[in-house]
Amino acid sequence: MRLTLPLLLALAGCATGPAITPMATAPDVFVIARESPGGFPPIDKLKANTLDEARRFCAAHQAALEVIDSQVSSGWNMTGNTPRFQARFRCVVRPAEASLG
Repeated sequence: MRLTLPLLLALAGCATGPAITPMATAPDVFVIARESPGGFPPIDKLKANTLDEARRFCAAHQAALEVIDSQVSSGWNMTGNTPRFQARFRCVVRPAEASLG
């Protein structure tokens, strides 16, 4: 029991969700959704962590993150809803800056 509680508390701060997936109707648009188990972390931290994950995804493809839209849940309540953040985004290749002669 002593090892289980610290492990449970450590995992409570981890956001869960499926992988980043392309939209079927627009393959250049991706969806990322994360839900915070147990109501933690706060929604602003969940949003920042989710967008950072999307930013890293785009950076791995040598592109920049462009958020198309996003949705935020109202957070934890007695019916079992937990904080949730979802964003649709695309990875945009930015042209290299022109060198100044």
